[in-house]
Amino acid sequence: MERTEGQNPLPQKENLSRQELAQTLSQQGLSRRELARILFQEPYLALFRERLPRYPYATDDPRQGVRPRKRENALRYRYIQVGHYPHAVYRIALDVDRPWPLVEEQLDALPPSLVLVNPESGHLHVWYEIDPIPLLSPKSPEALTRTMRLLAQTEAELEAFLGADPAYSGLMSRNPIQHPPEWVWGGGRLWSLHELREELRDRLPRGLRRAVRASEASYGRNTTLFHRLRGLAYAQVNLFRGKAGGEEAFRLWVSQTAHALNQELFVGHPKGPLDPREVGWVAKSVAKWTWAHYRGSRIYVSSTGRPDRSRLSRELRALIPPLEGEELERARLANLEAANRKRRGKAEEALIEALRRLQARGEAITARALAREAGVHPSTASRWLKRMRGE
Repeated sequence: MERTEGQNPLPQKENLSRQELAQTLSQQGLSRRELARILFQEPYLALFRERLPRYPYATDDPRQGVRPRKRENALRYRYIQVGHYPHAVYRIALDVDRPWPLVEEQLDALPPSLVLVNPESGHLHVWYEIDPIPLLSPKSPEALTRTMRLLAQTEAELEAFLGADPAYSGLMSRNPIQHPPEWVWGGGRLWSLHELREELRDRLPRGLRRAVRASEASYGRNTTLFHRLRGLAYAQVNLFRGKAGGEEAFRLWVSQTAHALNQELFVGHPKGPLDPREVGWVAKSVAKWTWAHYRGSRIYVSSTGRPDRSRLSRELRALIPPLEGEELERARLANLEAANRKRRGKAEEALIEALRRLQARGEAITARALAREAGVHPSTASRWLKRMRGE
């Protein structure tokens, strides 16, 4: 039975327990579906509104493109951003391109937080709400990396379990506020990431689990980009410290590197490169934390401008490929030239000191005497002496 204007007003939910509220509502003759919607879905959708960023993407037709809109306005559109927020991860969203009766068994075994069914095709968007994962300025990048890897693995296994579309990016979904309520299902269950993964592992066949590739998941791209970018940022940051405008220049370098890596790493990815705004969020997080907290030693070879792989951890070393071919030869020659400049500088300092000592003793200034006093080869002393005399 649907509510009408003539029915008694609903009780104040905040003043009643869930059990008391259920009893009060049932006395008003509401259907079980309506009871479930009021008791479970409405609180979840209120939480969904709260967790939206200030300017989420929204559109009425994804084929016509999306654009960021003010939160209150975005909620009026048919499609809205549900994943890849700049500040945190709140849910895993999946696109199942099969009629819902074909996945009903899987949905019953692993209850989603929300299901949005397309009334025409029967296909569905499935959400699993998880404990928030903060992304901006993490206290420990290593801990965030481990969590994001677990997230990517869980998302990939969920795709396999439900037969979801591997090309779906998880960015946009049907807006539950505007979707027909009879096609909005689910009780708003909140999962912890570890609990969801454990439940999923028990239900996913071992052979299928082995075939899952976390790198192809939507959040697998974020993890890969974050890990590659922070390794390069750790290696580069000391070149910017102590210089005027160094922090801003470092942030710009990180941003440029992130966008270049996005195009390089995900050209053949099933979901394609990350959205440029999302790349910017990753770059901002890496640059901010690295500049404020990273105090590693200088790990750059000054002559080549490349990270010294021998001084990186094994994990980060694997992210920086060794030089090969012509690039290796150029680096070898550059290192050789740097070593020669350093040796010539030391020899010149020794010859200057030797010249002063010979002059103080009143001895003849010859190449042989300079070489003996400075401890260098006679030909080195001879060339230096001729250069000093302008010969």
